Amino acid sequence: MTATTHKPPVVRHAGEGNHVLQMRACVSVKLGVDAAEDGRVSAAEFWMPAQFGPPLHVHHAEDELLQIIEGTVRIVCGDTDVTLGAGGFAYLPRGVPHAFWVQGEEPARMLAIFTPGGVERMFSDSGAPTDTAQLPDGEATAAGGLEALTAQYGVEHIGPPLGS
Repeated sequence: MTATTHKPPVVRHAGEGNHVLQMRACVSVKLGVDAAEDGRVSAAEFWMPAQFGPPLHVHHAEDELLQIIEGTVRIVCGDTDVTLGAGGFAYLPRGVPHAFWVQGEEPARMLAIFTPGGVERMFSDSGAPTDTAQLPDGEATAAGGLEALTAQYGVEHIGPPLGS
């Protein structure tokens, strides 16, 4: 009989994870790439204010799955342009330009799953660590080295945010 080793399960309660402030949002890494067998998946929860979203971009190394937890988010991926509320889901394949934008006047929360994992490190490496998963108070925090890290993580910005 051959013995195999497996990574232990990862269980997070609401509000748990490794949190960083990134501009006007908070990214909470729920599953880091190192916790998954062969780095095959990672996950992060995004806490986003109203009228917020990243530039139009392409992931060259991973697929992205989005689950809307709260709020309303417009998602554009290739020729698809859809607005989703809580419970909505989107699969964004690698190599296809995409972006999202928080609609209306309410904040949103969204779970992002990346396969293979690893791109969540881009946020951890460039954000300002914080103890809690919540929107930043007051002014936006600096983007840190996020722009400089995108190429390192196989992400290419190709256009402005949807709300600009």
